[in-house]
Amino acid sequence: MKTIIEPEKLALGTSLPPGDRHGVSVHLPKWNDTVGWASREPRVLEAMTTGYPRFFIPRVVLELAMRLLEGQRSRKDALSAKEPENKLAVILSSIRHAQLCRKALLEWSAQREGHPPCSSADIGVYVVTWEGSITAVNEGLTSNGPDHLPPRRSVQVGEEDIILVSYPFELVMEAKSFWQHTGFGISSRRATHWLEHAPFLGPQVPETGLPSPAERRDSIAQARAALKERIAAGHSSNTLTVSPSDVFLFPTGMTAMAEVASAIKALRTPTPGTPYRVAVFGFLYVDTFKVLQRVLGYEPTLYKYTTADLDALEAALSTSSTPAPSPFNTTTTTTTTTNTTSPPTPRTAPPPTNPNTTPKFKFNAIITEFPGNPLLQSPDLARLHRLAQHHGAVLVVDDTVGTHASVALLTHCDVAVTSLTKMFSGGCNVMGGSVVLSPGSGVYEVLREGLLGNMNVRNGGDGKGGEGDERGQGNGDRDGDGGDKGGEGDGGDEGEGKQGDWFWEDVLVMEENSRNFNARVWRASDNAEVVVGWLRASPVVREVFYPLGSPTQDVYDRYRVEGGKYGFLLSIRFATPTAAVAFYDALDVAKGPSLGTNFTLCCAYTLLAHYRELEWAAEYGVVEDLVRISVGLEERDWLEQRVRGALRAAEGVLGD
Repeated sequence: MKTIIEPEKLALGTSLPPGDRHGVSVHLPKWNDTVGWASREPRVLEAMTTGYPRFFIPRVVLELAMRLLEGQRSRKDALSAKEPENKLAVILSSIRHAQLCRKALLEWSAQREGHPPCSSADIGVYVVTWEGSITAVNEGLTSNGPDHLPPRRSVQVGEEDIILVSYPFELVMEAKSFWQHTGFGISSRRATHWLEHAPFLGPQVPETGLPSPAERRDSIAQARAALKERIAAGHSSNTLTVSPSDVFLFPTGMTAMAEVASAIKALRTPTPGTPYRVAVFGFLYVDTFKVLQRVLGYEPTLYKYTTADLDALEAALSTSSTPAPSPFNTTTTTTTTTNTTSPPTPRTAPPPTNPNTTPKFKFNAIITEFPGNPLLQSPDLARLHRLAQHHGAVLVVDDTVGTHASVALLTHCDVAVTSLTKMFSGGCNVMGGSVVLSPGSGVYEVLREGLLGNMNVRNGGDGKGGEGDERGQGNGDRDGDGGDKGGEGDGGDEGEGKQGDWFWEDVLVMEENSRNFNARVWRASDNAEVVVGWLRASPVVREVFYPLGSPTQDVYDRYRVEGGKYGFLLSIRFATPTAAVAFYDALDVAKGPSLGTNFTLCCAYTLLAHYRELEWAAEYGVVEDLVRISVGLEERDWLEQRVRGALRAAEGVLGD
């Protein structure tokens, strides 16, 4: 439960946690530093040693990508053409994801104004083996077929293939958008492992202390089993028993969301008049919206959290009305700035068209957060679930902020998706995601089959498996899951196919970090309630967004578990923007992206997430000067000294 005792001593751009090369946040101590990051100010970019991994591709991943790209350029065989010098690359974990990347880059390149579109030949996809074989993948292939890829072979844990996707330099922004929206990229630990130990990449770091392949295999099987059992137990209640087989694990939370959305598409075949559609209920995280729309081809409609919006959703489902189109367009702002991604460009959605003149409308899915981030509203899940069941939609709930330690949601939805990167880990040094299927859902079997199918295709498997005992500890291969029940990497995992996507070291770190999850949630939430009290008592604070004392507290309370609290996350709107800046600058805590860290973490949320659509975000109450705080595990006196000191600074500005 490591906290940061003296965050005021940290410099701009310091990794959070300090000294951890796999930290998933970065210190932005002053308001102007956040503005500088959002506006790509060189002063800030040059100081960044790291960043949130989906926003800031880890430097070690970029290094590995360039090494592999250089290796591909030097190839002399006839299997694939050499890459030209003006190419860059990203590294993903599966052929299926790489083909989605190729498809997205081609589509997005065609949308750039004033630039000719790229051709399929401009986007390269290559399987890279641990031994250094680099083989091109045909455009239509989604798994490792026998025609031109390396033959079947045993793969040790940690030595699974990675996939290199090369693209022209002018698509740098599009490639980084794909990396950000999907979470499909490899982790910094995997890249480090390859650079230090892959035999073809030069002098190797001695493997002193590195577990043997057999030890890795056993450790990963135990860690994955422990994680699944921990998550299943957390979602179980007196009225619902969740099995570890209902839990699916992924390398990131966004990957978990993307795979669920992909599985939902298997429920029906679209037609020109009935494309895939999703109702996004509440102000969801922007990349959830973008992966649905830009990568997976859904037509999203955004609803607010109000009762009137819930009525509008019901009307759209119950009549022949057509909902408003997405408030985001599908273009990407093009620039050549290093390590940046451009947020979507908003546009105002028109009202629904005349229900008497349009064809019957249907949503495939309804997606919401409980509670929402950053305004912490709680949607009426029971009503949403009834609507979804009646109209054949799948209700997906992101419970990352609420957590199963505080609220019981699975009986009121079909799927729960969680970013394990946040409070489940707490350590701020590993990425992960989970999907939990509700055993009582009417679409349970279809979604489970869809997730399993995606996993087998994603890892080049056919679901039949290689050799393996009941623990999945046999030698698998790229074409199967290598076992019946257990195992990871070269073994199976409850029929889920090979699970090499989530790197073995990341899994072990996540398992260790999450052992005291419930106790950490309770303590951080207890601290947050006290902080909320200090803030609400200040004349400089206009509103504190927090489930306790909010207009939707009664809704939250319906799902709160016995002894559960109201969470660790809160947002603040100050009396004036100047007061918000003064508070932020004076608050001596860690400051940067992410949430759910063991240490208190503050951010200027709207600037980080919606810098290029500030006016649109403000229409939903997410104002430019919103300050968000994820309260940590520190001692109460430590928190009080810092919060009250920052309030005094804000009050001083307000007085002036």
